[in-house]
Amino acid sequence: MTFLRVIGFSLALLGFYALFAHTLPQVEPDLSEPEVVSTDGLDMEGMIALGEGLFSGKGTCTLCHNGMGRAPDTLEMDLAVTFPERLSDPAYSGVAAGKEGPEAVDAYLRESMLDPSAYVVAGFGKKGTNDAESPMPVVNAAPIELSAVEINATIAFLQDRAGMTPTVPLPSAEDTPVDKEPISAEGMVEAPVTDLMEALDNFACAACHDLNESGADLGPALGGIADRMSRTELMGAILDPNAEIAEGYEEGLMPDTLAEDMHSSELLLIVDYLLTLPAPDPSAVPDEDDGPITDAIGVIDEYACAGCHDLEGSEADLGPKLNGIGVRMNREQLTVAIVDPNAEITEGYEPDMMPDYFGDDMTEGEMTLILDYLIKLPE
Repeated sequence: MTFLRVIGFSLALLGFYALFAHTLPQVEPDLSEPEVVSTDGLDMEGMIALGEGLFSGKGTCTLCHNGMGRAPDTLEMDLAVTFPERLSDPAYSGVAAGKEGPEAVDAYLRESMLDPSAYVVAGFGKKGTNDAESPMPVVNAAPIELSAVEINATIAFLQDRAGMTPTVPLPSAEDTPVDKEPISAEGMVEAPVTDLMEALDNFACAACHDLNESGADLGPALGGIADRMSRTELMGAILDPNAEIAEGYEEGLMPDTLAEDMHSSELLLIVDYLLTLPAPDPSAVPDEDDGPITDAIGVIDEYACAGCHDLEGSEADLGPKLNGIGVRMNREQLTVAIVDPNAEITEGYEPDMMPDYFGDDMTEGEMTLILDYLIKLPE
């Protein structure tokens, strides 16, 4: 039963993850340390090759720069024609405006990576900004985090595609990557995780999707997703979840902040895993309807409350702790918090994290069960 699966999942989460990893080795991604590209003796040909790999790999440029209309399809353009057009566009007033040649293209590309909103190609700005603001993230910050050498390599690759001689400097010995201490001070970004299960846990994927037998169904089933979406489309669905909503699901359910919160390496780790998930067995018989919910745990299971709140030992922390909530709020206040969760946001938490349609979906009996349960939670 779903109830038993949720209890087992909540009480033995880490143990199950370990068992899962050992019993299904074929879906384990490569968790080895990322390959560090030596800059010692790297010539311009090597820089161009490095840039090409970055453009479709770590830089995730092809996530938007493709034929789907989110950004100009860079790899299909005649860049020898496009770059002069951009530099002479009256709407462009950046550092290379009105200039010509490879050096101007270098400056233009560098500016576009580090200050994307300095110039937005017509039709590709954020909705509602009249092309004044770019949806592109700054590439030397999270989640992409390209180094200075990697930015130069990407520029060299694009200059080469335009038939130009790259003007970027070759890396020196001082540019060789060095290990850095993880950043964990208050208000700072944590270092990216390299363990798949930890990444899935950090971003609460199994709270809404049926991953690792969580039984969750608030989000679409992901089994066989590789048959329905390309790698680029899947990355887009994670970073911009409201761009296209799967039939039968609500807009705004999945957080739209993952593009800011997720390192690119974490994104690739999760996507590579999802693309290995097998399609469900069509001969499998679905569970029969167990009838109306008659206990609070059933309500918690049905609405995935433990995916965000620390309930039934889930240790989730995406939502506020509810222990002792009956001392801080009465039944009427709790009801409002459930049916209109954005009316008042608890300090330290973001709006729109909790779905706002529970008031429509919950029966009166389910609401009574969950309120009775929450009011009695001990400190």
